[in-house]
Amino acid sequence: MILSLRNAVVLFVWIASCLELASYGQGELGLIAGFSNYQGDLPSYNIQDGIKVKIGPVVGVHSAHELNNTFQVRADLLYTRLSGDDALADNPATIARNLDFFAPLIQLAVGLDYNLLGFSPKAGKVFTPFASAGASFFYFNPRTTYQGEKVSLQPLGTEGQYLDDYPDQKPYSRFQPSLQFGGGLKYLFNENLILSLEGMLSFTFTDYLDDASTIYITYPELLEKAGPLTAALANREGELVGSGPVIQPTGSARANPDSKDLFGVMTLRVSMPIVIFSNEFKIRRHNNKTIPNPKF
Repeated sequence: MILSLRNAVVLFVWIASCLELASYGQGELGLIAGFSNYQGDLPSYNIQDGIKVKIGPVVGVHSAHELNNTFQVRADLLYTRLSGDDALADNPATIARNLDFFAPLIQLAVGLDYNLLGFSPKAGKVFTPFASAGASFFYFNPRTTYQGEKVSLQPLGTEGQYLDDYPDQKPYSRFQPSLQFGGGLKYLFNENLILSLEGMLSFTFTDYLDDASTIYITYPELLEKAGPLTAALANREGELVGSGPVIQPTGSARANPDSKDLFGVMTLRVSMPIVIFSNEFKIRRHNNKTIPNPKF
């Protein structure tokens, strides 16, 4: 994860630099904080007996460049933690399945904001609702706690991904793309501060944010071919009732493969307006002479 975070930071700095140096105008740099929630094959909330919601912290950095008063291109680098737990379910069968997970996630996203009322500190447009769309690339690592130890699930192959007898059960990548859609409110608090409240959904192309998607492989087979840790974490029903392993036949449903997982974030963004270097400035630096700015 350290390597992937380092690469994500390098990519973010490069993208932010491209946004800032692409053309002169107004931009912003800022910090992001908020919370996240996941939706997939494991429950992440319950409202039947009070409100219980699995949320994770979100922290990140933000860069943007104003194309005009209406459109703004952006780049965001976020860290969050997703989680789900069958104990939150209303369905007794789901509770009995007894799976849970948490997944640290690093996301690098680029997108386009549409400012409905127009937004430009230099032009005096200081408040607007906005809609946003974009794409991201993210790294995630689904984990669980077993006998007091945190265990990464993807290397285990809990659904038979590394067994030669099940070629259709292919290992999933922990690097994935997503499409993003969201919106919020943006306000110029003063000449040095932009406040933005935003909600964003990331629609992924994987069903394995939670390490659960398809079928059980029966416990004795996993025990023999993949080892005791994989067998224990593929089927955790016995832990709930305090018995030995509960035997589920190979091919029985462990999760629903027909829909992909998604996650959402709700964030507060605090940004500083910046004046992006002009073409004239860059030409002076490179050629050591003054050339007038182009007129538009």
